[in-house]
Amino acid sequence: MPAVPPDRARTLVKYQLAEGDILVTRTGTVGRCALVTGEHAGWLFHPNLVRLRLPEAGPVGAAYLAAYVSASAAQVWIRTRAAGAVIPSLSIRTLSELPVLLPPDADQAAIGATLAALDDKIQAHTEIARATRAYRSELADALMNGVLRPSRDPAHSGLDWTSW
Repeated sequence: MPAVPPDRARTLVKYQLAEGDILVTRTGTVGRCALVTGEHAGWLFHPNLVRLRLPEAGPVGAAYLAAYVSASAAQVWIRTRAAGAVIPSLSIRTLSELPVLLPPDADQAAIGATLAALDDKIQAHTEIARATRAYRSELADALMNGVLRPSRDPAHSGLDWTSW
């Protein structure tokens, strides 16, 4: 990720993210959506993204809106309205026309919390898969280069952790 020097970053305050902001891709893979967490507050967002910042006392919660924009029906709506033949693009004006179903506040909170919890699980499993791929690659190199050798003892998992 490119770093922005601190003196330059101070001039870009209006592009800083806050917890609860929603980012939507504007060009290319239009409509992909993410809810900004506290971990990313203060980061600057790329011009390829649209930032949605909701009023605190508004009629919709950020977690719910992020889930809504990510849902299949909204994604189809976005893709059918994206302009451009080669590289699809989405304008802020078009995105502002997205019809949003607003259930009662309690339902919005429950829906947003449920889907956010599933997003957390997806993230955890994605990290497990990434770490497992890296481990497999390292293990394959060690086995192929003779650093480790397979076990001939059927009671073991197939590896003898000693070198040749």
